[in-house]
Amino acid sequence: MTEMFRACAFGFFWLLLVGGAQVARSAQSTAPAPSPSPAATPHRKPPTAQTASASRATPQTQKLPPIEKHSGHLDVGGGKIYYEECGIGAAVVLLHDGLLSSMTWDPVWEPLCRKYHTVRYDRRGYGRSDVPKAKFSPTDDLAALLAHVTISRAVVVGSSSGGALAIDFALQYPEMVEGLILLGPVVHGMDVSPAFIERATQNNAPLQNGDTKGAADNWSKDQFIIGEGHDPVRKKLYDGLVDNPQNLKYTGEFETREGAPANTCLSKIHVPTVILVGERDISDVHAQAGAIEEGIAGTQKDVIINSGHLVQLEQPEILLDKLDAFVELQERKSVDVPMNILQAYVGSYDSPDGVVKIALDGAHLTLKLPGQPIFPLYAESQSEFFLRTTDIEIEFTRDVSGRVKQADIHQEGSTTKAAKL
Repeated sequence: MTEMFRACAFGFFWLLLVGGAQVARSAQSTAPAPSPSPAATPHRKPPTAQTASASRATPQTQKLPPIEKHSGHLDVGGGKIYYEECGIGAAVVLLHDGLLSSMTWDPVWEPLCRKYHTVRYDRRGYGRSDVPKAKFSPTDDLAALLAHVTISRAVVVGSSSGGALAIDFALQYPEMVEGLILLGPVVHGMDVSPAFIERATQNNAPLQNGDTKGAADNWSKDQFIIGEGHDPVRKKLYDGLVDNPQNLKYTGEFETREGAPANTCLSKIHVPTVILVGERDISDVHAQAGAIEEGIAGTQKDVIINSGHLVQLEQPEILLDKLDAFVELQERKSVDVPMNILQAYVGSYDSPDGVVKIALDGAHLTLKLPGQPIFPLYAESQSEFFLRTTDIEIEFTRDVSGRVKQADIHQEGSTTKAAKL
């Protein structure tokens, strides 16, 4: 896989900078730089030793106030789970991957605590939580925890198998999910390749002889888990597995799920969803992320350059910037618009990059760009609309007779004018 990517065939609204991370364009492209796109957009880590964005920089002499934190064990029936919560504000819950426990969120924990009411926990069988000995529902565990910390609705961030849990939770408890951010996600019900299974078998082979360190070493050196040049992250992964050997032995045999497999129900999820998948992650994860993107309407997928499976450990600043923008969009207020006004906007619009289509889905408008998925639009006024997964805004204008004549599409300080056909 090359260092350069083309996010999609249609270059509408291609972001040059997203969250401080440079976007790589195709090395084969000779055309002028296209506009930013709300669809799959790859990111490159800034070529600098400084990892924190300027907006997060704090003078060394400035002492930050202490963050209110709480931790404990919650009895969820048949066992206890360890959790931590901190901060105030919009609610964000973090669901770890299938290798590490909640420590996988260490690089983003403090910044999130300073801005949001943030919760992370060790699922049963991981970290400081009890190993399950009877059947249980992971989604019910999560619902019980959120009730315990008085969170009724949250942005749910899930890594890998934590992403699968986030999807299950959105299906079973839709009223508790404000939006989804999925990192290298998988989805229950979708098969994996023989190569994927063989890789896991080889990495875990030392466990047959009780060699936890050998298995931890294999996973920490796995080319798909951690991208190149992230040696400190490999060490953190190794140490985390050695300190929590039960993580490597967890099989999920006692987990129960309700209803049909999640991969057949993705269209029932109607919350804003963003996927971040590492460039160097294994092809199975890319395939599952693609299936999720296709299944959940309006999903935005970004490919993170030189990152493997654990984006939150390898390039936490990208996640933080993405999450900040996402939460802000979820908190943005929307209004109801009369049906006759919405119907007047429906149609095709001629932009320099192709035809943009505005359609009606129930009581809401949708946006369709050539070669892109359909994105739901939210009304800020009777003529102004926005997306909840990226910062695109659309304003409809009328001529002197009152007929809709144009859609002005705004992003990053630039405007594209699309005349109604």
